[in-house]
Amino acid sequence: MLRIVLLLLLLFCAPEKAGAQDVCRNAAAQNDQAVREQYQHTIDYFLKIAAAAQAKGFDPTNFPQADDTGQIQAINLIAIIQNLTAKRDEGIAAIYQAFQECEQNVAPYQRIADIGSFFLSGGMQQVIPERARHIDASRLLAGTPFGGPNALVPQTREYIFSRLGIGGDAANFIRNPLQIGQQGPFRAPWVPMLLPGVAGGLPILPNGLPQLPNLPPVRSPPPVQLGTVGGKRICVPWC
Repeated sequence: MLRIVLLLLLLFCAPEKAGAQDVCRNAAAQNDQAVREQYQHTIDYFLKIAAAAQAKGFDPTNFPQADDTGQIQAINLIAIIQNLTAKRDEGIAAIYQAFQECEQNVAPYQRIADIGSFFLSGGMQQVIPERARHIDASRLLAGTPFGGPNALVPQTREYIFSRLGIGGDAANFIRNPLQIGQQGPFRAPWVPMLLPGVAGGLPILPNGLPQLPNLPPVRSPPPVQLGTVGGKRICVPWC
């Protein structure tokens, strides 16, 4: 009799556990993808700004920009890109940890959403200086090949890296976010591949890197407003 009761309990509890795991997995998948996409858009935005500044004769590590009081101060656009990269990877790792805690019933799935929301708002603002939120992007990008709201294609990103002198681990971290495997977050080796028909065989992103949770894609988050210039909204990737 006891054995029958135990079997019945297992039958009823198994679907409930599986359903709870699906909730955790869905929340992690959505927030992981949102963080990856928004940070990629933002990193690309500042790569374009840095490349355009350099093309117009400015030093992207010492770019003059007015703050809220109208005083001119220098900002390091390269440092902003690197700090965004580190924050992106921090967010990916934090979402994965919350996913594990959710699956183990240590924390509710809402914690995953809260972490994702933080990295898409407050976390991002932590690494973008106030004065960098008032760059007149449309004016700076005008007359350069770096304008437009779209994310950079890998070939253009590599071209900008070369122009800005970003190489080695710094370039690898920007182009190569943390991936999620069975043992947790890791950075897969970067393996540039040649794109047929492109002069010089420019490197492109490798396909098939493992990502967990692996669920249907969700819509990208809306643009983040960084500030205003003359009453005009400045957003990432574009208003």
